[in-house]
Formats: sequence, structure tokens, C-alpha cells
Amino acid sequence: MSGLKAFNAARQRGAGLIEVSISLLLLGIGTLGLGSLQIAAKRMGHEAAQRAEAAALAMDLLERIRGNRSELAAYHATDLGEAGGVQRAVPAVDCGVERCSPAQMNGWDLWQWEQALDGMATGGGRGGLVRPTACVTVSGRQVTVAIAWQGFRLLSAPEPAGSCGAGNYGPDEADRQQLQMSSWIGEE
Repeated sequence: MSGLKAFNAARQRGAGLIEVSISLLLLGIGTLGLGSLQIAAKRMGHEAAQRAEAAALAMDLLERIRGNRSELAAYHATDLGEAGGVQRAVPAVDCGVERCSPAQMNGWDLWQWEQALDGMATGGGRGGLVRPTACVTVSGRQVTVAIAWQGFRLLSAPEPAGSCGAGNYGPDEADRQQLQMSSWIGEE
């Protein structure tokens, strides 16, 4: 019987090492999975922040237009922003300090809003959206603000509704994200 015990003890000496190696392998795979999940969550959080920023910018411009209804048609603009290529010149009159006519206020609003769109409104620092393009369409009293930007993940349907920013985000537009917001602007 003692020979059998010695045989079993000799057989089990390497078993602990194999169990520990398998446990470390499983722990390593789990850690890699957790790291991958963390990266995906960070990207999705960034995309959500970009979409929230785009929605806030669209609402900001719609409120600016509501405040200057007499110049409604003058707010029509396409390809504003960093990726769109159109950069508005600094207005001659600072409507934040001086009293402005409705036409001057229109120029001030669009310039200031484009600065915010490009992330330059906070003292020249970068923020805002990634390579943004914005289009403002005025049809009668209906105003549509469309904002496109470059996202991290490729879209399964690479052609978002609308053409704002088309051609600025790669040949197949797969990483173009877009938000479109419309509002009826009543008369004064």
C-alpha cells in the first residue's frame, strides 16, 4: 500500500503547476478582455459627448436665430467649420460689447457660432467636434441646422441623411457622423 501512495504522490507533483499556469492564462485573457471593454466604453463615451456637443451647438444657433428673426433668411449658410473650408472673417463690430443692427448681429452670430463649432470659442483652445462641417438651411420660416463630424466607428449605412459635409470624411463617408435639427421660427 505504501508503494501505491508513493506512486500517487509522484504523479500529482506537476498537477499544481499546470493548474496555476491555466489559471494565469485565464486571468490574462480576462484582463485583455476587460482592457478591450474599457477602450470601447471610452470611445462610445467620446462619441456620445460629440453628439451631445453637436446637439447643444444646433440648439444654440436656433436660439440665436430666434433672437434675430428679422434676418432669418441671412442665416442660410453651407460648409461652415473646419472640415467645410469656409471660415468667416471676424466681424467689424463686436456685438458682445457694442449695440448692433440686425444685419451686424447676423454676422456676429454666425462668426461666434462657427468659432464654437471649431472649438475656438474658449480662448483659442481645441475642443468641440472632430473636423466639423455645418449647414444652415432656411426655407420660409423653417430652419434646419445640420452638423457633420468625423466619428471613431464606421457606420454600417455610410450615407447619413442630408448632404452636409459630404465628401469631407473619406471616399465612402463611413466615418461621417451627422446630427440634423429643424425648428419653425415664428414671426416677431
